Amino acid sequence: MRSAVSWLLFAALTTVGFSATIPLDVTKTVVFIYKDATGAPTQAQGTGFLLSIPTPSDPNRSWLYLVTAKHIVHTDSNNFDSPLFPAIWVRVNKKAGGFGMYRLGLTDPRADQSVYFDADPSVDIAVIPIKLPDTDSFDVKVLPEDMLGSTDDIQKLHIGVGTDMFFTGMFTPFLGEQKSYPIVRFGKLAMIPDEKIKFGGIATEGYLMEAFSFGGNSGSPVFFYLSADNTPGMMMLGPPVIKIAGVMKGFFGDIEPIGLLQPPTAVPNQGIPVSQGNTGIALVVPAKFIKEILDSPALETIRQRDLKDLSVPSAPTPGKGN
Repeated sequence: MRSAVSWLLFAALTTVGFSATIPLDVTKTVVFIYKDATGAPTQAQGTGFLLSIPTPSDPNRSWLYLVTAKHIVHTDSNNFDSPLFPAIWVRVNKKAGGFGMYRLGLTDPRADQSVYFDADPSVDIAVIPIKLPDTDSFDVKVLPEDMLGSTDDIQKLHIGVGTDMFFTGMFTPFLGEQKSYPIVRFGKLAMIPDEKIKFGGIATEGYLMEAFSFGGNSGSPVFFYLSADNTPGMMMLGPPVIKIAGVMKGFFGDIEPIGLLQPPTAVPNQGIPVSQGNTGIALVVPAKFIKEILDSPALETIRQRDLKDLSVPSAPTPGKGN
């Protein structure tokens, strides 16, 4: 009898862990990014999400950043030494319906926006300070900085192989004509290696996630989803804890031969085309690198400058008393 009760309790807890739904607004955390090669949004390029840091003097004010994958902003996504696009376009849903396209300059020194990377050139993350007009009209959820998962969180929250994860981002076969429709995909943490992993010929640090990632998912926010069954032998009360695990880089490909009819004059075993299949394992760049970029001297200098500007009283309107 006791073993039967224990089994039912175990089944109930695991059911809670795997069947708990994610927040309904999770798809509102992302925007679609288009590349700008001709001064116009020419092609859907990937996904990004908005992150905020509150000002210490006014909780109603915050600095806003667009976070995405580094390879999205380079003209050659496979070469971080290639030039940046002059600008990118961000597609954002609006509360009143439809969407807006907003241009963010990356290389123009006269623009308010520029792009920042980690000191480690292998880190596939880009952070762009942004000031978009009419932000109150956007149907988008801005993620707070304190949602970023840290190295300490891995231990404190018992994050390990088997922890539930999910990400949301662009689904290139269906972007949406009237508004953007992000897709949500689910998986589990498959590996936390202690050394860098070769990806696209570059050794980089990251988590391996058991999930299918495809083109357009690059730059998507990836989340740890810590529910009741995350810690064996412990019951988590209250709603699941959600932390930003990092940024989606892409999937590991498996080289598969394609069977082709060879003419009699063909040289055997030479020039056989190959296709890259999806292994179902994706690489996630840890959120700690987002934090490193946000805390970099360059961005801290900008925030300090902004605070000084906020502390300067505005000049009285000419012709009127103070």
